Amino acid sequence: MRSQRVWEVADIALAIRTENLTKIYDVGWGRQNMGIHNLSLEVEEGQVFGLAGPNGSGKTTTLKLLLGLIFPTSGTAEVLGESISSTSYKARVGYLPEGPYFYEHLNAPELLRMYGTLFGLGGPPLEKRIQELLELVDMWDRREYRVANYSRGMRQRVGVAQALINDPDLLFFDEPTSGLDPIGAKDIREVILELRDRGKTVFLCSHLLKEMEPICDNIVILARGELITRGSIEELLKSDEAQYRVEVREIDDATLATLTERAQKLMWLDDTCRALFDDRAQAFEAATMLEDAGARLLTVGPDRRTLEEVFIEAVGEESTDATDLQSG
Repeated sequence: MRSQRVWEVADIALAIRTENLTKIYDVGWGRQNMGIHNLSLEVEEGQVFGLAGPNGSGKTTTLKLLLGLIFPTSGTAEVLGESISSTSYKARVGYLPEGPYFYEHLNAPELLRMYGTLFGLGGPPLEKRIQELLELVDMWDRREYRVANYSRGMRQRVGVAQALINDPDLLFFDEPTSGLDPIGAKDIREVILELRDRGKTVFLCSHLLKEMEPICDNIVILARGELITRGSIEELLKSDEAQYRVEVREIDDATLATLTERAQKLMWLDDTCRALFDDRAQAFEAATMLEDAGARLLTVGPDRRTLEEVFIEAVGEESTDATDLQSG
């Protein structure tokens, strides 16, 4: 029976809450390694929450703590209103690890049937659930393929399905689009957004910032085991200056010279020219000029940073060593 306890702060129900959560690893010979230090965060129900950071930042450690796979050195955490020392909340959680391993000789229905029985499911309700999930991840027409013949994208799709077999309230996804081609990554993002629309909470752990930006409601960035910055996507990507951005491609030299004279700032991002203006009127006048000149206009509107820019600003260009990688 599911717990009826609801944890609310200012009338907002929380799926996850941590307070000063700390994990220190004993790596032998009297040495210790900091996994995470004094991590405090809140994840509201029904949102896609992103956890980002470089290698060794503490992402995997945080994930393992919330799943109850390891235990904290100090601090507290609750998932779905239950302490992470409890086992009762785990029936309401789904988990897709990075690079999931499945028995190679099984096909998709056999695989999901095995996971379903672990949750006490069976009979016609389970078979119906299996079909619904395989249709959701676009694997129903390929259900007879053996895992040994799966592509990376097919493994990820079936991995999402197994994470949903118990109809969980909260899903933990670790690098769900890593290694996928653009179409496969887009399909996984659409599944995540559909899960949110169904009222599920998704805790997304990734270093692929371009994948997180369009789907996350809120995000936390870690570095070397500590929380560096947090906020909604809109808050984090909002530019400090009230400027307007025009982005364009396929611009000739004469038009580029005119744009350079008009813009307050000009920069190139691969084959895209980005021009910044101090007010809206200047930006739209430049956009009209570019269209009249036959350039390929991409964007006109308020300037907005990318999540990658926020990330680099927060954690810098620092590298991680082998010791950092041990703590995830």
